[in-house]
Amino acid sequence: MSDVNDALSALADPAVSLLAYGSVHDQATGETVRFDPYRITDKLQATLISYYSEPPVSDIGQNKWLCLLGYRQAGKSLTAELAAYVKTAYNVGWDHVCIADTRARAEYLHQRVHFCHSHWNEAVRSKTVPNREVRQMTFNSNMGGKMRVMSGESGAVGIGQSPDSFHGSELPYWAAAGQQFTLIYPSMINRDHSLMVLESTAAPLDAPSAEWWHDQCREAKRGLSRWVYAFFPFWDGKLNRRPWPKDSKLDSEELGLLNRFGSLGLTKENLAFRRLMLEVDPEIRRNPDLFKVYYPFDDVSCWFSATNSVIHSSLLTRHKAKILSPWIPSYMEYEKPEPSAKYVIGVDPAGYAARDHASFQVLKVYDNEWTQVACFADHTEPIPFSRKILEVARKYNNATVAVESNGVGAAVIALLQEMDCRNLFYEKAYRPGIAATSKSVDQMLSWLQEALKDELVLNDSDTVDQLISYKHDKRVERGASHEILYGSGPGKRRRNRHHWDKISALQMAVTAARREPTRYKPKQEENLENVVLFKDMTYNELQKFRSEESARKSSTKRNRVRYTRRRK
Repeated sequence: MSDVNDALSALADPAVSLLAYGSVHDQATGETVRFDPYRITDKLQATLISYYSEPPVSDIGQNKWLCLLGYRQAGKSLTAELAAYVKTAYNVGWDHVCIADTRARAEYLHQRVHFCHSHWNEAVRSKTVPNREVRQMTFNSNMGGKMRVMSGESGAVGIGQSPDSFHGSELPYWAAAGQQFTLIYPSMINRDHSLMVLESTAAPLDAPSAEWWHDQCREAKRGLSRWVYAFFPFWDGKLNRRPWPKDSKLDSEELGLLNRFGSLGLTKENLAFRRLMLEVDPEIRRNPDLFKVYYPFDDVSCWFSATNSVIHSSLLTRHKAKILSPWIPSYMEYEKPEPSAKYVIGVDPAGYAARDHASFQVLKVYDNEWTQVACFADHTEPIPFSRKILEVARKYNNATVAVESNGVGAAVIALLQEMDCRNLFYEKAYRPGIAATSKSVDQMLSWLQEALKDELVLNDSDTVDQLISYKHDKRVERGASHEILYGSGPGKRRRNRHHWDKISALQMAVTAARREPTRYKPKQEENLENVVLFKDMTYNELQKFRSEESARKSSTKRNRVRYTRRRK
């Protein structure tokens, strides 16, 4: 009996039976071949199989859900469905639902699963029973359950009562992914054993749910709720390689990409594939930026062409070009305090009782260089949040603390005053903090845009990620209290979380930085390789050089209004 149970357990494990009995069409030759997760990907397909085989479990015993961001033609959707086929065929009563972006893709996935089933070893193949449902496979009730593939292109789709596993494919192309998931989540959330896979590439701006998918990836990357996150750059795909042409040289852009991503796995063969797609893919030819959307190098820059941010992508060019630190909630430091440096802290306390994070950003302020040295973002209440602000402010040389004074911000300011915070920022005399009005938020946005181009030096990848999709939410969105009273939009639902907590705090920090007295960086020891030697210059040449250098430096300095800060 134990041998039978062991055999059934092996059959129900995709990592065992799918590799033993699964059949697919080879993408290169069109021939029927044994399923091999390493045939066309290095890690992506194996990760999906591993998830269905042995899903990670939370501290409270719930299976976690997988959010996967990848590249085109990786077999993401089919691999997930084949793994779900195994779970459904060999678990009594198992209910699996897949929603694809289009009817055509739904039909394709159903046919590929049916193909795999028909080529399964007959001796161990789970028997099916007839059904009248479209794109549904139903197994004998004493052996398995049922699996369905539906389309999300026409709006809300009912998935029935609490499926055991759910697969969402190419979500940015669904008609309204956010609304549809308000129906899907409740049916899954209370089932500890439930499995969920959401997978897609990034998507261009005109995709109907591109922004929702971006937010979903960011939530999963942060580890919110039950989510785990997996990202795969395009060089994970074995089909995304071409022989490098003989005697061909790297252009400056390719050299930059290789220098930046070569240590992560990018090769000249991948760049040869990129050249090919830039030449033959009509969509990418029209807009070369779409290559990094469909074939991403990293999970930050792939969104640059996919979102309608008020922050123009050109303002983020130098920030995305550097190596940024991955965000690990809820507080990170990127530099230790310098004894002679001046620091400012911008604070957005919004939403401690709502759905948004409270956040603060710490900038080191020198003339023409404002460096992000620390940041915080988390759900928290005013008292512990204020204590954390005070702790960090004291650590960074009694930093100037600029708090948004609207709503709960007034409570945070009062708490900081009670805690004897030394350097509160005063917008006006006797008015601590910064009031967010229609005029001031527009002004702060323009200051942020200027700083991104000139002074700001960012270190946090999550901050850059938020800037990519920033919609100037304080200007265009109603507050949560307003929407509770009056409703908003169809169905009068409250607004979604905006996920731009760090940007409001960054704007406060930039506003405070502009008011700080000019402070110059301490001079470093001279590196003789970078020193201009005057010994071969004539007197006139020397005077001309000094005059030009002085003019250049003065032209980079911006005149700013300085205010006297009033303190109690």
